[in-house]
Amino acid sequence: MWSALVIPTFLFLSCFSVGSAQIPGSVTHGNDRYPPFWDQINGDIAEFPVQDNKIIIDLWKYKDRLQIYKILIRESNKYFVQFGKNDTGNVLWGLTLLYGKLYKTGRFVKPSNSSVCAYEGEFPGCISIDSGWGGFNFYVLTIYFLAAIESGFLRNISQEIVFLSPEEHRSYFCYSIEECRASFPQAMDTAKKFYQYLQSRKILSIVGGTPVYNTDKDTAILYMWDAHQALIDIGKPMFNDIFQYSSATERDFTFNFLLAIEFCAAAIYRSFFESSAEFLVGFPHRPLTDEDDPILPSDFNIREKALMSSVKLISNINQMTGGSFLTVWKKAMNVSKITQFLGRLVIKNLLLIPNT
Repeated sequence: MWSALVIPTFLFLSCFSVGSAQIPGSVTHGNDRYPPFWDQINGDIAEFPVQDNKIIIDLWKYKDRLQIYKILIRESNKYFVQFGKNDTGNVLWGLTLLYGKLYKTGRFVKPSNSSVCAYEGEFPGCISIDSGWGGFNFYVLTIYFLAAIESGFLRNISQEIVFLSPEEHRSYFCYSIEECRASFPQAMDTAKKFYQYLQSRKILSIVGGTPVYNTDKDTAILYMWDAHQALIDIGKPMFNDIFQYSSATERDFTFNFLLAIEFCAAAIYRSFFESSAEFLVGFPHRPLTDEDDPILPSDFNIREKALMSSVKLISNINQMTGGSFLTVWKKAMNVSKITQFLGRLVIKNLLLIPNT
């Protein structure tokens, strides 16, 4: 019965929410949709400092993580040229733009002292090791990057990579291929599948001097989402009680948002640049405080309120059904490409994402 009702239920919810979507918040176009300081790096491993013939990367610096994102985007762009102009069809844009949004909205600060690692708008800063969002992002990026090296996808790295590892919370993180594979072999293998799939692609044609590979976008997106979920699953039990958030309300929003992303992943939601940028228009512009619950204050715009309300609604329904709502949704999305299309349509309406 649930299987027959899950799509109609979501359609009803999306129609209910769309009532306020007729006047969406303004959508900003231009360079400010890119992560802060994106134009200041070129996506070259040579930009990192070298000591004793080792490449030194500080994963608790915003710019160092951003550099890794740009390396992965640049090295994989050739497989996605047919899906968007000017390299906007890369399926890694969703992860990259969310990273920039987390930094810009102050979610990498030290929760007990919001002036530490704050986004100042002028110079790239740090990522607090006490930040829950910073911890989740650590695993998403680090294992993606290490899997790209281990799989041979990044062939131009001839020197050893050294990640700087502060002693604080040292046991909760892995800082090398050996450490991450020993602790999380399944997650490493899942991330490697994404790169192995890309490496298996063949050139179909040459258009304007540019090779076009036989990449199937649904397959690439599926592997990307599978890896993302495997990495988030690592962080959930670790960061649930140990790491800090600015408030219980922000913590709840974090886990509600991550649950909503699971619904997106099951529907193979398009993680290209444009669709990801539109999705994140509603991401709240600051961490939530306990005073924001249950009434959202006036400094949030309509898109922000809609996204926060929608992810909370999805979480409440899933909790009331003992988790079966997500389970049945995933089964429904596996039926056919038609149900996946309907699922994406529902998600766009429910989260107030306008067509682009």
